[in-house]
Amino acid sequence: MKTYALVGASGTGKSHRSMLVAAKINAECVIDDGLLIANRRIVAGKSAKREPTKIASVRRAIFLGEEHRADVKRAIAAHKFKSILIIGTSDKMVAQIAAAIDVGEIDEIIRIEDVASEYEIMRAKEMRLSQGKHVIPVPTFEVRKHFSGYFMHRLPILQKFKSTYTIAEKTVIRPTYSYLGNFEISDRAIIDICAHKTRLNPEIAKVLRVNISAKHDKSITVDINVVMKFPNKLHAVGSALANEIHADVEEFTSINVDKVTVNIKGLDFND
Repeated sequence: MKTYALVGASGTGKSHRSMLVAAKINAECVIDDGLLIANRRIVAGKSAKREPTKIASVRRAIFLGEEHRADVKRAIAAHKFKSILIIGTSDKMVAQIAAAIDVGEIDEIIRIEDVASEYEIMRAKEMRLSQGKHVIPVPTFEVRKHFSGYFMHRLPILQKFKSTYTIAEKTVIRPTYSYLGNFEISDRAIIDICAHKTRLNPEIAKVLRVNISAKHDKSITVDINVVMKFPNKLHAVGSALANEIHADVEEFTSINVDKVTVNIKGLDFND
């Protein structure tokens, strides 16, 4: 396997530029903060950005966990990747990662200064220090599956490679271990969002109960019991309401909603 590394200090924009660098050197996959990424998808691994402390994030990033390490090694073997780009903050770190996942010694090290200007590096550092933001080099819809409950936004980038311009989407998040602090969203807050959205619907007479259930992947399911006005196309109104609640909860909380079920428990025949 051909093994490359992109090295630069923390917050200098390595993840932001990793996909462009990978394309230029024909690296088939990228190792970045504990994740194995290929074809703009998270193929395997767990992100260091989900760890609660800086120390835990470093341990995740260099694959000290046996299960984590084995998961990524299996994925590399299964996909038969022939080249890989490893992202790290030092020569020692990328060498340690390469040894941990058995991809051989580093054949070539690329410095962030080789692919980003002094001004671009300075701006990246300012964003990290002032806002605690990190970039994950995959589209937001892919990141959401792994970061339920994290506020994030899309970062569409127009980039040029071999005279061709393409839009490459990345995702900006704030990790748990950010010094800016943590946030928690209570079940009560989610229930209130669901109930409020339901009461706004002119076809709903009353909200009886809202139940929230958390799943192992940190997504949630919502069950809501209502009394609906009559006459009505019950199924159509219920389905539309479920979609609206699904969209609102994900927008306001960034928590992945697996399913919303609207149960019609009664009909209101009053005018």
